[in-house]
Amino acid sequence: MPVQFRTPVELQGRYVWLLPLSLEHVDGLRAASDDPTIWEFTRAGDLREPEAMRRWVENLLAQQRDGLTLAFVQVESASCTPLGMTRFLTIDREESHVEIGGTWLGRRWWNTPVNTESKLLLLRYAFDVEACHRVEFKTDLRNLRSQRAIERLGAVREGITREHILLPKGLWRTSVRYGIVASEWPAVRARLDTLLERAWPGPAQ
Repeated sequence: MPVQFRTPVELQGRYVWLLPLSLEHVDGLRAASDDPTIWEFTRAGDLREPEAMRRWVENLLAQQRDGLTLAFVQVESASCTPLGMTRFLTIDREESHVEIGGTWLGRRWWNTPVNTESKLLLLRYAFDVEACHRVEFKTDLRNLRSQRAIERLGAVREGITREHILLPKGLWRTSVRYGIVASEWPAVRARLDTLLERAWPGPAQ
């Protein structure tokens, strides 16, 4: 049976909940996006301006209606404060393949369990609910922090795709590609569960 990846999907963790993205989240997302370093390597460009964030959310919701993506807002589980976005994209329903990407987090939530738990929730949904065979990640070749984070998940680095995305500033992006296949998922899941068992004092103030 082909994978679905259709709304509504809500994924709950200890630190973060992934809720279906909506226009109601625009103001909260804009508040979380105020550090320019968040946008250094993103395909979306700088979304700190209210209208830019609204247009981007509207664009993602249109793609979602067409079945091309499944987008989430990441919210803090304790307060429901928006922290950032993430999504499934490049959904191949016939070949049971999906990409996890489009992820950004407010600066104070970097180096916390939020990204790790978000990825665990998404991977668990992809492999255990949708029965995907493969999940892919791509990131900018220049973005070493993102590459380290993906490798920390246990994904396998598979190669690069040269100059295939035109960024808002007119530069061509070269991407590093990573993958996890179904046979690797149990070990990846155990790795992430172990990482999330560690004590955490809270986000930077």
